[in-house]
Amino acid sequence: MIVAAAAGAVVGAGAAICLRPQIAVTTRSMLVIAWRQALVRVRRSTGRRFASDLEITGRSDADLVVSQLSWGLAGGAAGCAFMLVISPVVPAVTAAMALGALCGGSAATSRVRRAARERRRRFQHAFSAYLDLVNVLLAGGAGMETALTVAGDAGDGWSFELIRTCLVRARVGRQSPWDELAALGRRLDIAELVEVAGTISLSGEHGARVRGSLAARAEALRHRQLAGIEARAQAATERMGVPLVLLFVAFIGLLGYPALQMVVMAM
Repeated sequence: MIVAAAAGAVVGAGAAICLRPQIAVTTRSMLVIAWRQALVRVRRSTGRRFASDLEITGRSDADLVVSQLSWGLAGGAAGCAFMLVISPVVPAVTAAMALGALCGGSAATSRVRRAARERRRRFQHAFSAYLDLVNVLLAGGAGMETALTVAGDAGDGWSFELIRTCLVRARVGRQSPWDELAALGRRLDIAELVEVAGTISLSGEHGARVRGSLAARAEALRHRQLAGIEARAQAATERMGVPLVLLFVAFIGLLGYPALQMVVMAM
């Protein structure tokens, strides 16, 4: 029934196009406009939802949308092919295609989130080293702005590059560096950076001595990173036990199979 209805619709559309060719041109233009508007809405929605993840991974919303579409098409094709082999029924094939497309799009999103979490972890590690350098310079008698700039120039890697870019933007725009650091922390969704920027602002605006507070925050960041490393190592150790358990179950099954076969044959 569904196939017959689809075939009738295709035949009717073909006849209408043959009789009125301008229908095809108008329909094509409407579809192109609708497709572009849909892409713009999806890009805006994706950019709002994953703004911090895209910012820290250096990707654009268009890259994420393309990745979601690619993975969604691949997942839909895989689900359709799998269901056609098992049960070539139209509703089942459609459901498998939709499920595969959903899983594919979710996989693309989870990849971006996972990469963003990893880069935030690396940034926090580099930022704790940056705070140690700032504390050393402050102990040597440097001012807060000088310490921030010199400590940023002393490191390598993309984390220090972000900090240097932030400080240069503050200097060019005649803004305070701690305000730019706070804005960077909000863009990257790193609460520690926003808190440290607030602590630094006390020294820059009110003359408070914050070297001890910065040292304490750097120490707290290191302890938090060590706790995270230990937790991930413990989780990896627990995951390593799963194959051993499965191997033991398979070994017990191999030993008990002859006896079970003998019992079944005796019955």
